[in-house]
Amino acid sequence: MHKFITDFFNTNHQALELLFIAYRRNKTLDSVYARQLFDKFKSGMQEHIGWEENLLLPALEAANRKSFPTDKARVEHQQVMQQINWIEGLLDKGVDTAQDDLSLEYMLNDHFENDEFNLYPVCDKVLSDDDTARILMAIY
Repeated sequence: MHKFITDFFNTNHQALELLFIAYRRNKTLDSVYARQLFDKFKSGMQEHIGWEENLLLPALEAANRKSFPTDKARVEHQQVMQQINWIEGLLDKGVDTAQDDLSLEYMLNDHFENDEFNLYPVCDKVLSDDDTARILMAIY
């Protein structure tokens, strides 16, 4: 079994985590730079979730007759994006987001763990090389 999906998507998770950590670290140092980091983090999360919801989950559902619980991933995506949008609204108003950032950190940790230890390994096991190539063609 290859681990291409796991490796590719985990690397993307790490990049997104780095952007979020840098945003939080820079909030009191340079608010303009922190906002730029947050905006990149948000757009990166939107792209990542789009890859999963439009490419990875449908491919898994088509290939997996056991019906992996993809609904859980979709619910988590919705919750994460709601929290990101909430924080964005607070930032727009100049409101402190420390507690909301912490809530998002916990949500991301749980979601990324579910992806990295459940979803991606199942994809690597179930998806064919052609399925994976089709996903990459759509990403690139």
